[in-house]
Amino acid sequence: MLHYNSYESLNIAAAHFFTMTCSRSIAEHDQFTVALSGGNTPKGLYKLLATPEFSKNINWKKVFIFFSDERYVPHSDKESNFKMASAALLDHIPIPCKNIFAIPVSSTPAKDALTYETFVKKITRGQKFSFDLVLLGLGADGHTASLFPGNEILLEKKRLVKEVFIKEKNIYRISFTLPLINRAKQILLLVNGEEKKPILEKVSANRKTKNPLPVQLLKGYITWMVA
Repeated sequence: MLHYNSYESLNIAAAHFFTMTCSRSIAEHDQFTVALSGGNTPKGLYKLLATPEFSKNINWKKVFIFFSDERYVPHSDKESNFKMASAALLDHIPIPCKNIFAIPVSSTPAKDALTYETFVKKITRGQKFSFDLVLLGLGADGHTASLFPGNEILLEKKRLVKEVFIKEKNIYRISFTLPLINRAKQILLLVNGEEKKPILEKVSANRKTKNPLPVQLLKGYITWMVA
């Protein structure tokens, strides 16, 4: 885990990581596919990427933006991950609209999850690695994306994107599944806040348990940035 003294220094490090990963991916295969995360933690990163200092070093025409999960609310709703990312980043960069893939929320959770899975398959063209970079966060309960402890979505083996009902919050969400997340070339996990320290200590201990936390089910090349 990479530890930072402040939220600001975390964002700067993450912005450099994002920019370098983007440049390398475009050099290798002429595009950069990235899945953004929601919540409060990545907002500072998104705002930083929108500044000239970073934005000018990113070839946005070759960037394809997806979302690792979304609350099943209208995109205009204050709880929408798409709304947050748009206000912080997407509305301020020269990226073609056709390169932004918001999770649809206009039909039913099940139908919209299938639609989004089709988008994912089309842009990744069945390649071994689905995304160049997947951004994720960590909840105080150990959840990441919309993969919550004890939820049946954790058992999904085939679907890449799926609807999930979160009983504790009484809301549907649409989320990347573990098979899709774990196929990413890189995962960047951003963690900030005092309330996350207990769960971080548990994850850092890396003890094998009968019921591992969702975040402990992640595999592959994972970079943790913690403030």
